[in-house]
Amino acid sequence: MTGTKDKILETALTLFNQNGIDSVTIRHIAQEMGISHGNLQYHFGNTNIIIQELYYRMAASFDELIASASIQVNEELKQFKLSVAAGYRLIHAYRFIFLHFVEIGRRVPDISKHYSQNLKKRELQMMYWFKVLQEKGMVRKGIPSYIQQQLVEQIFIISDFWLSSNEISLRLSGKKAIQHHEQLFFSLLYPYFTAKGLKYFFNEDKTACPDM
Repeated sequence: MTGTKDKILETALTLFNQNGIDSVTIRHIAQEMGISHGNLQYHFGNTNIIIQELYYRMAASFDELIASASIQVNEELKQFKLSVAAGYRLIHAYRFIFLHFVEIGRRVPDISKHYSQNLKKRELQMMYWFKVLQEKGMVRKGIPSYIQQQLVEQIFIISDFWLSSNEISLRLSGKKAIQHHEQLFFSLLYPYFTAKGLKYFFNEDKTACPDM
């Protein structure tokens, strides 16, 4: 990708994050960059194409993050915590996508289709992480598979749409928002942790809690 295309995408990402998708046009992006409207359209014909390119860039970063974590988490448990934190930072970096996801999916159906297909892959990866945590004695065994599946579904609902909730309720910004909702992620797992898991993830020494 050329330097000009990168700059267009970076500028568009900033404007979309600040102002949403409805109030940002090709002309706004060109003006912010100090280039002509025609020059920008040579690279991207309209904002929908830019949004799609940003979405795929974000999705590729997620794929790389999760693939790397899936390799490392079996050897180094802290990678699980680091990957969750990195995932929330990535969502925040592309927050306009998640804040306007329904509308974006209507404007660019390929994005909605890709998200649905990719979600199935992410669910399998999360189930794998869950299995690793069980093998390491962090999560109790004997949890019905349908409960695990529903837990994963809850995790993705919170992870992918926490920004909308934050926007209308807590209204936390930046690092505070990311940290709060990262903690919310782990609170979902709280009932499933063993005493060892609680000590590792919550610094709670629940020695009286039986490991199941």
